[in-house]
Amino acid sequence: MEHDDKSIKTIQKKILENISESQKLWPKEQINLNEVFNGKTNILLASNELHEFDNEEIKEVLQIVPQYFWKFIKLPLLFRYNKDSEGRSWYNVLGDLWQRRFVEILLTGQYSLDGIEELDVEMFLKILKKYKSLIFVSVA
Repeated sequence: MEHDDKSIKTIQKKILENISESQKLWPKEQINLNEVFNGKTNILLASNELHEFDNEEIKEVLQIVPQYFWKFIKLPLLFRYNKDSEGRSWYNVLGDLWQRRFVEILLTGQYSLDGIEELDVEMFLKILKKYKSLIFVSVA
């Protein structure tokens, strides 16, 4: 019994260390597309390191997103991965209405009043494939 308690505590400690390490890779800031257009192509991470966006991905986003949205839409895109007890997986867009519209524009070329709040795995992989440097994912 005592051996099991030590094993559980060791596993719990390792999990907490891994969570702490992954939190250092989370963005400390987001920047709007106006800032990106004006030459800011990196953000600060929680570790105080810089994350550089891919220039080709930025060019494409600036071409796709209407300019009058630029001051409202932010990079990077933030998602939360979720999985239920039945094995269903999905990704939630973190942020406000403008971020949900941004995701919808990137996926469909259009936007609706509410945007897209939840992506299935296929939709997420589609956006990730095109915009790798612009996306961060957290695990629920």
